[in-house]
Amino acid sequence: MADRSSAPDVVVVGAAARDIAPGDPRGWRLGGGVTYSALATARLGIRTGVIIGLDPLAWDAQELSLLEAAGAEVIRVPLARGPVFNNEERPAGRVQTCLSVSDPVPTDALPPAWRSAPAWLLAPVAAEVPDAWADVPRPNACVAFGWQGILRHLFAGERVWPIDPGPSPLLLRADLVGVSRHDLPHGLPMSDVARWLGSPCELLITAGPQGGLLLRYLH
Repeated sequence: MADRSSAPDVVVVGAAARDIAPGDPRGWRLGGGVTYSALATARLGIRTGVIIGLDPLAWDAQELSLLEAAGAEVIRVPLARGPVFNNEERPAGRVQTCLSVSDPVPTDALPPAWRSAPAWLLAPVAAEVPDAWADVPRPNACVAFGWQGILRHLFAGERVWPIDPGPSPLLLRADLVGVSRHDLPHGLPMSDVARWLGSPCELLITAGPQGGLLLRYLH
């Protein structure tokens, strides 16, 4: 059982995605930013608390034991619907289809003692981390935000397409923002992005094998 009496060093928030995997006996494997990020921080020896939304099929997923074995304190949040994706790799790139959208991960799932955590990673994969989470970390906490997780057009049974970025309370609260260059429209002025960010803020734009670009904003 997760230790709810004291704050971890970092709190990771999001819903676990189920990615279709015909080679897995279940027909899927657990993924999503919350899963991978929490596993990474826990294995680095950082005291990690995880608020993870799970649909009924994912509730007892074997991957969750990896988080706990790494030392993460895991709080399972039941969701009637969780994100489910089919990812098809093609020569021109990945084609992703949304098979299920996600219910939001509520802020009241957070133990009161965890509100004093010094660092946070808000890691949506299907816009399941609502804006209310922007007001949860203390003002002096460091907040990282996976921006691309709210930049997806998601309807069950349809191909996933990026949506145009814009201002967001989560974006404004973040001290570090991560996003793939593929999730930002070509020609988007960085001056527009700067207006959506808090100050100071670092923006990390990843580009796969090409590396990435780190921009520091001081307004």
